[in-house]
Order: sequence, then structure tokens, then C-alpha cells
Amino acid sequence: METQSGFWFLTVGLLAVLNSALAEDKYVVVGGNVDLRPPFTGVITNILWKHNGNLLAEWAKGEAELTYFIPFQGHTTLDITSGRLEVRNMTIAHEGLYTVDINNKPQDQRYDVKVIEEVPKPSILSRPLTCSSASTNCTLTCGEETKKAEPVTYSWKRDNEEWQQSMKDMLIIKTEISHVKTFTCRMKNPVSEKESEPKDNPLFSEELPMQEQHTVAKLQYGQSG
Repeated sequence: METQSGFWFLTVGLLAVLNSALAEDKYVVVGGNVDLRPPFTGVITNILWKHNGNLLAEWAKGEAELTYFIPFQGHTTLDITSGRLEVRNMTIAHEGLYTVDINNKPQDQRYDVKVIEEVPKPSILSRPLTCSSASTNCTLTCGEETKKAEPVTYSWKRDNEEWQQSMKDMLIIKTEISHVKTFTCRMKNPVSEKESEPKDNPLFSEELPMQEQHTVAKLQYGQSG
């Protein structure tokens, strides 16, 4: 019996993972709205929306009036002619897998809705705290905790150059970037995007990099000749 029970729970767990994997991802900012439109074109006589397998909204022509269930009461509008579902002012309680049955038939379209926060405006931190023009290398970090805003991507910009997608932490080496005056970073997730104020390069040096010194020396030597 224990073996059968364990197999049953494993099967249910695998099905849940598979259902989620096949679903269309939808990212919504906390307090925002989501609009789910199943691709159904026929006449609808009954419809049942579920959230994580629990009843969300239900309607059956001539049998059951349109009913919304907790926690969707006051947040939801269902169009019984098209099957379109709108959820407003969303919270973490509304996050999860949305499925719909139309005319007693489960629809293939599934929606994995994730409710996340906007990214905060980042600031650039340099480590170690003793990082200065006398250092050989330092690490720059874009922003701090972003757990509730994931997934987050990071980009960096040197002076007025183009943005380059990178990691949250960026190692800078004096021999490579001593001529760069400022760094700016940008954080982006599916619902927002913000960038930092430019930060002075802690390794900045008025001296030209060695390669540029050699170039200048060659030019000067050629001119004097």
C-alpha cells in the first residue's frame, strides 16, 4: 500500500510539473491586470475556469448563474460569450496555473501567471570598500535584493557607449578600464525597467592605458622624424 501511495503522489507531482511546463507564461505586476483569452470560436453553453485546480468562475446556460469563488470575487470578470477572463488588482494569491473547460471539454490553452514586483531603481556598489584608483581590480554590483521581482536581467554601460547585457556583478580591471569615467547599470524584468545614476569609475586614472601610451609615442616619434 505504501508503495502504491508513493507512486500516486509521484504521478500527481509529475503531472503538475508537466502541466505548468506546457502552459503559457504570463507576468503581471503586483496590482496589475491579466487578460486571458482562450482560442475558442464556437457557441459557449457552459464554462468553468480553475486556478491551481480550484474553482475560479463557473457558468452554465439555464443551469447555473455566473459565480466567482474566493479569492477572485471582486477581482474578476468573465465574458460568457467568448470565454475571456480578466483578473484585476492582482496579488500573490492570484498567482498560479489557470485552466478552462468549455462545453464540458478541457481546453489545451493553459496560463502560468506569475505576479511580481517592479525592479527597484538600482544603485551601483563597489567592493571592496577600499576600492580606489590605487587598486588593480574591483567588483561593481548592480542593485541589491530582487527576489520578489525575478526574473531580472542586468546590463552595463561605460560612459556613453552601448548597453551590454551582463551579470549583476561585474569585475573591472584597471589595465582595461582606467580610461572609463563612469559606469551605469540597468535592471529589467518582464514588467519594468530601471537604470542607475552614473557612478564614477573608482579605478579611473588620468594616465593613458599602456597601449595608448605606445600609440602616442609612435605618433610623436613619427612627427619628429
